[in-house]
Amino acid sequence: MTKIFHKILLLCFCSFFLLTECSVKEPQVTKVSETAVCIYPDYSNVEMPYNIAPLNFQIKEECEKCIVKLEDETGKTLLCCEDENKKILFPKEDWKKILTENKGKKIKYTIYVKRKGEWIQHPSFENSISTEAIDPFMTYRLIEPSYMSTGILGLFEYNLETAEEKNIITNHRKKCDAKNREQCCVNCHYSQRLHPENKMFYYRGPTGGLILTYNGKLHKINTKPEGLPGGTVYGCWHPDLPYIAFSSNVIRQSFPNKGKEKVYPYDYFSDLVLYDIEKNELTDIVKTRGRHETFPHWSPDGKTLYFCSSDSTISDLNNVKNMKYDLKKISFNLEDKSFGEVETIYEVAKNHKSAMHPRVSHDNNFILFTVGDFGPNAYTQKNGELYLMNLQNDSIRNLQEVNTPESECYHSWSSNSNWFVFICRIEDGNYGRPYFAHLDSTGKASKPFALPHQDPEYDLLLLKSYNAPELSSSPVVFSQSDFEDLIFNTETVNASYHTEITDTIDSYTGASTLLK
Repeated sequence: MTKIFHKILLLCFCSFFLLTECSVKEPQVTKVSETAVCIYPDYSNVEMPYNIAPLNFQIKEECEKCIVKLEDETGKTLLCCEDENKKILFPKEDWKKILTENKGKKIKYTIYVKRKGEWIQHPSFENSISTEAIDPFMTYRLIEPSYMSTGILGLFEYNLETAEEKNIITNHRKKCDAKNREQCCVNCHYSQRLHPENKMFYYRGPTGGLILTYNGKLHKINTKPEGLPGGTVYGCWHPDLPYIAFSSNVIRQSFPNKGKEKVYPYDYFSDLVLYDIEKNELTDIVKTRGRHETFPHWSPDGKTLYFCSSDSTISDLNNVKNMKYDLKKISFNLEDKSFGEVETIYEVAKNHKSAMHPRVSHDNNFILFTVGDFGPNAYTQKNGELYLMNLQNDSIRNLQEVNTPESECYHSWSSNSNWFVFICRIEDGNYGRPYFAHLDSTGKASKPFALPHQDPEYDLLLLKSYNAPELSSSPVVFSQSDFEDLIFNTETVNASYHTEITDTIDSYTGASTLLK
C-alpha cells in the first residue's frame, strides 16, 4: 500500500509540475504591429454557431513563440499557447464554455508573437457567436481524385460539436482483395427531414443496392428493375411520407484534352420517379422525350417538388457544353398522391448558364442552388457559383459573399435554416473541402469558415475530396458491420416499376424511342 501511495503522490506532483510549467500568461508587449498575422484556416471575422467544435488554427509566420488571447465583452479571457508546430489548440471544455456564455455576442482575438526575443502584438479581430445552433452531425463521402475507377472511398459522419469522425461504410473490404477488381462505390447519403432517423445511401456493386434505414430496420433494395432505363441516382425523402423522389439517370463522362477541368459528367438520359417504400414500387413523376430532369428536392410541406430540367439532349460528345438546365417545379397532391403540371421558376438556359442542385430551406423561405456554365454538375467545373432565390418575393441573386474563383456546390441546409454547408476547391483547385456560413432572415450570408479539426492541417494534408455533405440533427445508429452484414450476407429485394409508357434507351448514345 505504501508503494502505491508513493506512486500516486509522485504522479500528482508531476501533474502539478506540468500544469504549472504549461500555464499561459499574457506577455509583456514591447512592440505593436499594424500587420495582421496569417493564420490557417482563416477563422477571422466569421460568425460561428455556439455549439461548434474549437476553431483551431496554425500560425503561418516565422516566430519563436505565439500566444492567442480570447476575450469576451465582459473582460473574461482564455489564453492559449501554440504547440511545437505553431498550432493553436483551444481546450475543448474552455472553448465550449466561452461560446455558450456569449451567445449573440462577440469574442475578440488578440495574437502575440515572439520574434528575436521581443513580444509583438498584432491587430485583433472579432468573431460573432450566433444564438442559433448548427445541426451536430454531417455525413459526406471521401473520394480519391480518380475518374476511371472508384478507388478507396467511403461514407463518414462528423460530429461538428466534438470534431470526431466515424465510418458509416467504406468499400475497403472489396478493394483490399488483390483478386477483386469490382467497382464498388458508396455515395449519396440523405435523411428524411421530419424523421431524421430514417436515412439512405447507395452501395454500388454486385451485392449492393439502395440501403435504407427505415422505421429502425435496415433494407437493401434494387431500384433498377426491368423496364427502368437508368438506375435511381439523386434522391430526396418526402418530409413526412414514406416516399423518395429520385432521378433515374444514365450518366456518362467526357474528358477534355485541354484546360484545368479534368472531367465533365453528364446525362445521356434522366427522368424523375417516385419510390413508395412501403409498396416497394417505382412510378413515373416526369417522363419526357427530348428533355432531361434531375436533382429532385421536396419543399418542407411536401406539396412541391423542385428539380432541374434541360431541353437540350446529347447527340454526340461535342454537345456536352450545350446542355443547359432550368429550375422547375411540380405540385404534389397529398390527398391522392398525384402530381400536377410542370412549371418553370427560373430560366437560366436563356442566359447561356445552367442551374443545378436546388435545395429548399426548411423554413421554406429560400432556395439555394448552383449556377454553372453547362451540364448538371458544377463540381468538376471552375465557374459554378451559389445563387439564392427568395421564395417570399421570387427575387434571385448571386450569393457573392460566399462565392470564390472556384466552384461552390453540394450545399445542404441545417434543420433550423440558419446555416448551410457547401463544398469548394478554393484551397488548391483540386480537392473539395466543406465550408459553413450563416444566413440571416434577409438572405445575407456570413463569411464562410472551414470544417474545424483538432489538427488545423488535417484537411490540408488529406489527399481525398469531400463530396455531397448533408447536415442532420440525429446520428447514424447502425454500425459499419451492420451495413456490411446487410450488403454481403442478405438478398437484395427487387422494387417493381409501373409505367404507362415503354421507353427504349440506347445504352451508349442515350437515344430514346417512345412506344405506347
